[in-house]
Amino acid sequence: MRIRALVFGFAFFLPGFSALGRESVWAANDSTRVERSGAWAWTSHRYAATHALATVEDGAALELGYNGRGLILGLDTLTPPNNYGPPELGLLEIFVDGVRTRTVRPRAEDREVVLLRSPGDEEHRVRLVHRRDGAGVGCRITGFRVLAAPSGDLAFIVSGGHNGAMIDLRATLTQGGQVVREALLRNWLTGQCRLAGLPPGDGYVLELRAMGWKTWRQEGISIRAGDETALPSVFLPREWDVPADSFKFPALGRPVVCGPQGTFRARFEAHNDEIRGTRLVRQQGPATISRACVFTEDKAAAYYYHREGVVTLPAGLPAGLYDLEVALANQRGPRTMVSRRCVVVVDRFPRDPVFMTFGHLDTWGQYQAEYLARLVVAANLLAPDMVLVSNEANPAYVAGALYGLEIPFVVNFGNHRGPEAGPWFGEPVGIVDFGPELSVLNFGRPWDAGTAEADHFLSARAGVPCKVINAFEPNAPVHEFLDRHRIALIHEAHGPGTVVAKIGATPTIRAGKSNSESFRIIRFKDHRPISYTYRSHAVAPIPFKREAPPPVRVVYEPENDGTHAEVTARIENDLEEAFPDARLVFVLPRGDYQIEGGKRERAIVSDDRRFTVLSVRLDLPANGRRTVKVHP
Repeated sequence: MRIRALVFGFAFFLPGFSALGRESVWAANDSTRVERSGAWAWTSHRYAATHALATVEDGAALELGYNGRGLILGLDTLTPPNNYGPPELGLLEIFVDGVRTRTVRPRAEDREVVLLRSPGDEEHRVRLVHRRDGAGVGCRITGFRVLAAPSGDLAFIVSGGHNGAMIDLRATLTQGGQVVREALLRNWLTGQCRLAGLPPGDGYVLELRAMGWKTWRQEGISIRAGDETALPSVFLPREWDVPADSFKFPALGRPVVCGPQGTFRARFEAHNDEIRGTRLVRQQGPATISRACVFTEDKAAAYYYHREGVVTLPAGLPAGLYDLEVALANQRGPRTMVSRRCVVVVDRFPRDPVFMTFGHLDTWGQYQAEYLARLVVAANLLAPDMVLVSNEANPAYVAGALYGLEIPFVVNFGNHRGPEAGPWFGEPVGIVDFGPELSVLNFGRPWDAGTAEADHFLSARAGVPCKVINAFEPNAPVHEFLDRHRIALIHEAHGPGTVVAKIGATPTIRAGKSNSESFRIIRFKDHRPISYTYRSHAVAPIPFKREAPPPVRVVYEPENDGTHAEVTARIENDLEEAFPDARLVFVLPRGDYQIEGGKRERAIVSDDRRFTVLSVRLDLPANGRRTVKVHP
């Protein structure tokens, strides 16, 4: 996977993303250019890409003078619909040279609004006054752009599947293969999107990306000077979502883990359909790896729409993370239901497991989901046995980012959540068994809601020697719960107190969130956590800044896309910690390959016999670089 560094400034523009070049960009808090009156505050929503100058005071005003061909107002319309505050419900009266010219209602606009445009350079004095409206108060202004050349605009409405969960998206506008604009867009109340102040011309290509939704692309767009090009409304379907009732188990975020020729139970929506078969499928770039399985129905477990049974894995099934497919048929014809990333096949169950943990990332929109996706890149390379994610926010964006994770995971949603997580991740309490020696309880409720469900799961596993909890809060009852069930580790991402501590008589190790720009690698030995901080510090996690590339990353040369028989992987580890047994996966034309710089884990031939998927293990030194080359 080739890593793309994403760098963001204040929301609506960066010079490096411009084809205009000569325009000026002023932040709203630039006191040398922008005069304030009334109460304004320079604020940012949690882990947002931008700051904004915000007010709720009737009559608060900003004033500036400029000389140019136009002036664009930058708004922050991305207040997410949870506990971050109300949307911008006031209005802005616009005065040009002392004359009121228009009214802007932020709740109906996108992040870029053209206030003035002229055929040549003109000098004007502009004043913006915030007013209470019938809907309420409030506006958030990121800044201003002064245009120095002819320009036009591009506008469109975007909605999508699970539209109530869609906040924003990333738009990339190119011309002749060059990026002209790249920006976060969308007013989540209305779906309105706009790219303002674009160079006039033809042959533009627009691409819209929202994590978890299908990417949309349109070519042949023309921009006319002094005009706004309006595209037809855009609808983005969800990409990998499974309807909530299609699979009760296993499913995304609540996987089953099986050894060779293992079995697991599956419950899915089949009603009176004929169950024609099951198979496990995984996709590695262009390579498809699948195997048919045997399904034995437990007819006594059927109820109304749902049926249940035992899936038996075939001999020789390669280890990996698979989708479960169920082939059904009825009078309307055949159909296939798919439960994504839900079956983990291992060569052996881990006795000394390794976990990657993080939480409270506030993934409420596209920018935050891009950070989560970079954590996924690091996780796939470091290859822990499982990833524990605590206290997330918007499950639609979280699911989109975690679909790229090639490691089993559990996730819970806490105090900053948006839509309910059920349609994506099911019930908030569940358990994953890693063979007979390890069980991981996912507990997505405050502990004062009661422990009955958790007690049920853990009591049924009294003989399991290693038990781990991925919780929302850390304050589980100590003696009557943590000690009684002999919990080795509780990971959480919200509670107060010492983030790393020994609790109770077991003792249980608490390893929590220090901040929302980091992760932990937790290693076990003899069923006990022995390493859970960075550089042997008392509490520190591994740092990973929001706008940074993954601290552990890889670039393949040439592209690792199945077309090249000789590929070199260059791995960089910026951290002051070594990581043994990291993993690389190469997709190559079918054949036998030699490895330089790593050791073979397994080689799998794709279903169509065209590709070899080669998995390689290597040890990453601290602050080190490694090169692994594969060739025939």
